[in-house]
Amino acid sequence: MNTPIYTTNAIQDWESRWFADGNSSFGLMKQASLRLCLQIIDFINKNDITQTDIIVWCGVGNNGGDGYLTAKYLTNRLDDKHFKVQIIAPNPPKSINAIHAKSLCTNMHICDNVGNITRAFEKVIHLDALFGHGLDRELDKSHQNTIHTFNAQAGTKIALDIPSGLHPNRGMPMPICTKVDITLCVMGLKMGLFVGVAKDFVGKVINLPLIPPDDELLAVAYLSDKPTIPIRQNTAHKGDFGTVAIVGGHQCMGGAVIMASQMAMSMGAGRVTAVCHAMHHGAMLTRSPNVMVADIDKISANDLSEFERVAFGMGLGRDTWAKMIFDKVMDKVIHHAFDKVVLDADALYFLAKNPCKLPNYVICTPHLAEAARLLGVRVADVKNDKLDALYRLYERYGGQWVIKGANTLSFDGKRVQICPFGNAFMASAGMGDVLAGMLIGTQMNVHDVVAWHGIMGDRLADGAMFGIHAYDMADVAGMM
Repeated sequence: MNTPIYTTNAIQDWESRWFADGNSSFGLMKQASLRLCLQIIDFINKNDITQTDIIVWCGVGNNGGDGYLTAKYLTNRLDDKHFKVQIIAPNPPKSINAIHAKSLCTNMHICDNVGNITRAFEKVIHLDALFGHGLDRELDKSHQNTIHTFNAQAGTKIALDIPSGLHPNRGMPMPICTKVDITLCVMGLKMGLFVGVAKDFVGKVINLPLIPPDDELLAVAYLSDKPTIPIRQNTAHKGDFGTVAIVGGHQCMGGAVIMASQMAMSMGAGRVTAVCHAMHHGAMLTRSPNVMVADIDKISANDLSEFERVAFGMGLGRDTWAKMIFDKVMDKVIHHAFDKVVLDADALYFLAKNPCKLPNYVICTPHLAEAARLLGVRVADVKNDKLDALYRLYERYGGQWVIKGANTLSFDGKRVQICPFGNAFMASAGMGDVLAGMLIGTQMNVHDVVAWHGIMGDRLADGAMFGIHAYDMADVAGMM
């Protein structure tokens, strides 16, 4: 089952209902801190760490309280000859629970700056408990300096709940945040760990649920798991797996259609036709002789009716010729009931200039800049609130949407999913064309295809030093 992701308001309201039922807020803090402590000990054991300094950075609120109690529990459970736990608290605690938590840290070394820490061992683990998921304002200079100091430290860094300074819903630094190796997220996963630029800061995210969800707790999105592979019946034939047209390929841009067509075949499409400029036919057949070809200049809109699924826009171009092709194809896309249509690349460029409502079987796959063009906003606006951009695209255009990038978001009109798979090597030419081919080449839903795209990218990038080629994704699909 895909793991739910929540907004901070949903988490806070959930906690409030829990307390209203007679449960103790300090009791929940103790429960969270014990879970954090045990997870950190598990990390120590799994990594064969036999001795280390553990430095806990505590803020003034409840996240700081989690830090104080986690430090106390670690002290109680670890051998003090090999593990030395200390606390840095730049400012005294302010919340009632944090004050109470600090009062329990008797006989522990607590200082107000890193210069007063005494190091006993070569290894060090820093625990970030400065700010929790309630932070929604820009940090002042003093707190920014504290985070700069934290980031400058050597050693393993673990955030308790969320990296301090990262917006818990939008995943953007305010204006800076801690950069950690692991984030131990308590209660439930927060949206800000998976959008914006969070992937540069959060490290490995581990979910630590504490209390059972109630009926009023609603997820804003879901984290994709590895999907199952569709099973083919032994008596299946190619007609069972769809007829696909990949439409695009300007005279000067044939590679995108070739990669998308090859990928559609690798995803199991029964029959694929590359509808592109005639000068690319030879290259297409040389690369994949099982893909058929058709001249884009000679095909009519009615000819597309013979296909069940159509991908459109890869390498189309943006000149007068491309606009003529766009008008002809889009008229058919909107008025003929295909099983699935994917709009990518230059088709999205013309869609932004000629907005229209799309049927639900149409999947649009913009990257950040294309999403910004479709909405008439800046790229920074989309990056700053990717989820809001996703909803606005659906409201304006209908259809289904994929906003590509680190932790790709997909929305089928009912449910948002976030893809945790993929890597920075996939930031290369052709990866979007490959995704379009994957989407159109299979009958799987949009969420599962996006997940497989990331998983295949991880497989391809395994062991890579400098870069990878998008066209190799087709070979990976055959080996999964």
